[in-house]
Amino acid sequence: MAKTPKRKRYFTFMVVPHDPASRTISIKIPAFVVYLTAVLAVFSVLIVGSSLAYSALLTRRLADYCQTLAKNQEQQAVIDNFAEETRKVNRALLELVQQENKLRKLLGLKGWNSRIRLATDFTRFKDKNAGISENLKNADTELAERRRSLEELKGWVSTVRRRYSATPSRWPIIGRIVSRFGYRVYPWRGFHTGLDISGRYGSPIRSTADGTVAFVGWRQGYGRTVIIKHGYGISTLYAHLSKYAVKRGQRVSKGQIICYVGNTGYVTGPHLHYEVRKWDRAVNPVAYLDLNILTASRTWRQ
Repeated sequence: MAKTPKRKRYFTFMVVPHDPASRTISIKIPAFVVYLTAVLAVFSVLIVGSSLAYSALLTRRLADYCQTLAKNQEQQAVIDNFAEETRKVNRALLELVQQENKLRKLLGLKGWNSRIRLATDFTRFKDKNAGISENLKNADTELAERRRSLEELKGWVSTVRRRYSATPSRWPIIGRIVSRFGYRVYPWRGFHTGLDISGRYGSPIRSTADGTVAFVGWRQGYGRTVIIKHGYGISTLYAHLSKYAVKRGQRVSKGQIICYVGNTGYVTGPHLHYEVRKWDRAVNPVAYLDLNILTASRTWRQ
């Protein structure tokens, strides 16, 4: 039996005009052409739709990227500026540390081992935010330590200033030393416990340090005498006076006039006998003449 050949399928499209007098148009198209056209149309719609969606997504991501890049550039500029400012602060602090340690050494104060490490490696500031935050935290801690050190030094300086004010450090009168501290044979043989400084009769004598007047009166051999206690075991004595300018118990300051040159007691002429005593023991007054705050600090460690 012979096989019947497969019939081809067609779609007929007809165009029917509203005018009855016009001829109807009929178009016969194979079915596979219709199917292929429909598939191509659907595929084209999908392709165009996907392209538009992907283009929109890519545009949004590009905009976000540009915005992020601009923000990163701005942050980088801030970080670079911060690094430069920190570099300047670090240099200033290091100079301050050197000056502070030098001052402590000169004053004989307790040393301070500085732990300043304000990001000497500035490439660290180009790290991510976590690294920057850690650097800032470390810098804040180190600055707190430096503030504590400076507060400590400030307290020491205040103490040193008070100590210096109470330390004999100037000449009581401008004159020539005519008899020094130590053993002598003229005009009286024996140990001389102070300095004899020449001066005209009635010349003013000034306190060599801040203190409190402990004695005003006559002493055998010394004549009219003034004794001032300065604290820290130090006192000064001024003898052979003509008259007084202070009273017992009075507070006096360094450079204040306390008495006047005379020739009372055992003397051969008007002059000032000046003594410095440490814990009631006479020491050489020369060590206490023309002192500044640094040289005075050396006497405190003796």
